[in-house]
Formats: sequence, C-alpha cells, structure tokens
Amino acid sequence: MPGGNNVFYIYVGAVLAVGVIVFALGIAVVFYQRRFVALHRDYSKKLIAAHEEERAYVAREVHDDALQRVAMLQHDVGEWMDAPPDTTNERALSTAIRQEIADLGTMLRGVAHRLHPAIIDQGGLSPALVQLAGDTTRITSLDVTARVPQSAGRILDRDREIILFRIAQEALRNVAKHAAATRAEIALEVSPKNLVMSVTDNGRGFDTADSDRASGLGLISMQERARLVSGSFSLLSKPGGGTTIRVSIPLSS
Repeated sequence: MPGGNNVFYIYVGAVLAVGVIVFALGIAVVFYQRRFVALHRDYSKKLIAAHEEERAYVAREVHDDALQRVAMLQHDVGEWMDAPPDTTNERALSTAIRQEIADLGTMLRGVAHRLHPAIIDQGGLSPALVQLAGDTTRITSLDVTARVPQSAGRILDRDREIILFRIAQEALRNVAKHAAATRAEIALEVSPKNLVMSVTDNGRGFDTADSDRASGLGLISMQERARLVSGSFSLLSKPGGGTTIRVSIPLSS
C-alpha cells in the first residue's frame, strides 16, 4: 500500500526530527549549564578577592596609620614627661598630642564608616550619601557633590538603603582609582514607583565594548547588588566623556 508507506516514512521522519531537536536542546542545556557554572565560579573567585581586598584595606589602615599614630602619641607623651618644666614647651606638646588624638579618631571613624555606615540607621540614605560625598572629597583628590531629596527619614527599608549606599561607595572608589576625574556627583531621585541613584564623573571614560573594562570586579559587585533587590543597573561611558552608573530600585519591596 503506497499510502501506508508514505505514512510510515512521514512518521519515521517526524520521529527523527523530534530526536534531532531533543538532542540539540540537550546539547544547548549542557552548554548553558557549563557556562553558568563557569560564570558562577568566576564570580565566586572575584567575590572572595573583594572580601580579601576589604580585609587587607582594614589591616593596612590599622597597621600603617592607627599604630603609627599610637607610636607617635607614645613618643610625644614620653617627651612631655621627660622634658624640664617649661610652660611654652608643655603647651606645644599638649597641642601636638591633642591633634594626634583627633587625627586618630578621624581615621578610626573612617574605617568604621567603611565597614558599616551607621548614619543610615540614624538618618537614612540621603544624609549617608551626603556624608559619603564629603568623606570622599576629604580623603581623595575628587570634588564630590550629593544631590539628594531633603525629606527626613527612610526612603526604602534599611537593607535596600545599605545596598544602594554600597553601590555608591564602590562607584566612587572606582572613580578615584581609575577615572582620572576631578569631579563626581551622586544624584538620588524618587519617582512614583522607583528610587533612582546615579553616580557621574568627568573622568577619561572608557569603551563599554571592552570586555576587560566592563567586567571588572567593581562593576560586577554593583550589578549583583542591584540584582539582589530586583533593581536594574546601567553603565554609560565613552573615551574622554566620563562615566555614569545608574541604579533603579522599586519603592515597593
């Protein structure tokens, strides 16, 4: 029966086609899984490196700055105790000691602020970003301004505000380290549904098509933090034209 043979051949062809499609899908899934595992492994390595860099920063600050200042205080106090009575000399030494103590306190506050921005617990994200701008201006060559809502209190819940703060902190760290910029601005805008934060600099910028520059640890960290709170992250940059990172987070959790 010719008709029966045709049906049989059509059936075999369909089975073979389905088999090829299933095989191709299986290969695609395996490839995707391997790619996902490789990306996850790469990100994990970079995340560990970031944690180690943060610990190294704290260790350097304590060792290179705090301990040196303590040693200087010990030296000044020793000189003060051994010096003959002299009102002028005592006044100069006491002034120097007070200044060293003040500088040590400023340094330790900076380390503590980097580890945990306590001002977010007290006043919310807006004052924390203003303080971050001022701290960055004081300890780097950047002139940083903050354009934020003046309303008091929280805009988001504490955990999401801390994530936004960390993104701003990482963005400014990248600017100070890589951008060769003189100015930067943190902007915070509230829309009916989203909170949008941007960090813009006037630095040298870069080609976002450059995979090495666009997949650096700092950018990956910012992207992952935004993803954790269902936010979107975008990067705009061009050689000689500065860089802007923009994060949008839904107001509703």
